[in-house]
Amino acid sequence: MDSAQRDAFLIQPRTAVLSTLTRDGRIHAVPVWFRWEAGAFRIITGRGSAKHRNVVRSGRASLCIDEREGTISYLTTEGTVRVEDTVSKVERLALHTLYRGREAAQKVVDRGGHEGMVLLIITPERWLG
Repeated sequence: MDSAQRDAFLIQPRTAVLSTLTRDGRIHAVPVWFRWEAGAFRIITGRGSAKHRNVVRSGRASLCIDEREGTISYLTTEGTVRVEDTVSKVERLALHTLYRGREAAQKVVDRGGHEGMVLLIITPERWLG
């Protein structure tokens, strides 16, 4: 996949699997929503969650994003993670709009909660797929 194809694949609302390492070296793999923006993945999670703790400790993560509509099309990446604390209402609205549409996203975000969340920004260093 060239960079234009990769960007086209990543701007679609797909569920990814985020993998991080626990303190004792086990793999913690969970489904996440993401936004692909300016060459980085933007993922929102709860402050203090396993995802958050693991990336603070290691500074690294991997993501696997696949197409599940009868084809074998995927991208896997690994890279460094930067944590931004806290998540803005605008950032949360952008993520939920991508996956839910504007109206439903606004309802979710208006309920609050983003104050207890952090933003994981993954900068890819290596790609597969």
